[in-house]
Amino acid sequence: MTRFTDILRFLIFVIVISACNGENINDDNSDDGKDDSMDIADPPDPPTSNVSLCTRRKNTQMHEIRAASAKQFPFIVAILNARNDYICAGSIVSNGIILTSAQCAESAKYVLINATKDKKNESTESVHVIRTEHFPTYKGPTSKMDVAVLYTDKLNNTLASKINLSNHTFSRNLNEIEAIGFGLNADVGQVKELQYVGLDARIADEELIFGFIDCIDTKVNTCFKDKGGPLIVNNELVGIITNGQDECTSEIMSTYSINKLMVTAMPIYTFKSWLDEKIAKHPQLGVETLQSYPIKPAVRMQKVHLTKRNSGAIYKAVPLYYMLMLFLNLC
Repeated sequence: MTRFTDILRFLIFVIVISACNGENINDDNSDDGKDDSMDIADPPDPPTSNVSLCTRRKNTQMHEIRAASAKQFPFIVAILNARNDYICAGSIVSNGIILTSAQCAESAKYVLINATKDKKNESTESVHVIRTEHFPTYKGPTSKMDVAVLYTDKLNNTLASKINLSNHTFSRNLNEIEAIGFGLNADVGQVKELQYVGLDARIADEELIFGFIDCIDTKVNTCFKDKGGPLIVNNELVGIITNGQDECTSEIMSTYSINKLMVTAMPIYTFKSWLDEKIAKHPQLGVETLQSYPIKPAVRMQKVHLTKRNSGAIYKAVPLYYMLMLFLNLC
């Protein structure tokens, strides 16, 4: 009996050991299955550069750098030095007064009106700079109030218009702006053409406007190698560009935001009272009135008299092209 009991115990022990080994084998197979399932390749990570997804509403007014057409911005001038080399852009704010940055004014000798390039040609007119005046607190390139006016000879009102100053008093109300200048993305030695770009205005403080570009699709070289020109909103001047961006980006996509800073500008309201005073004091007697942008420059009307002798009678004709020129000027 004792022998039978020992045999029975041995058989139970063998069965238990076999059962345990089976569970371990199943566990190992289960683990192997899990490991195999984890060997699937992970999806690629997003770009690790300083970009983020464009999640905001795409700015309908933001656009790539474009070439300006003739008379598109008749208030813009190209400022030249004594050697007729291009310095900066400027804006006509009154007949005989050009607004630009103080750094640009230091070597200004001439301005080109009706210009779409930085060189004089048959369609442009060169006007002498009589004197310059900086904003009172400007002490040099590191000064914050980098603003000045150029006083010039009388401007031809058939070639130039002026731009009105905005009454904005709070830059945070700005959103979409256009920045204008010459040779924004031109390489050294290339002709600088008049160009403009649509930007997103962002405010770090109430004394500076920063213009950014992002979330658009373009393969146009994107940078802003100019200063002194205007920021405009609703056909009015809201700021003067004091710094641009020399580093160009060859391609921008609407998928990722690169937050590219293009320009830094002084808001017009930070110096408007000073500028208004200069305009008011500038003598305008005998000076032809400039049209206000976006109205095109005035068309000079010259009366044409035709005489016809018939039985001693002289007939004076109405100016032949008066109505035609008036119509074209309004188009």
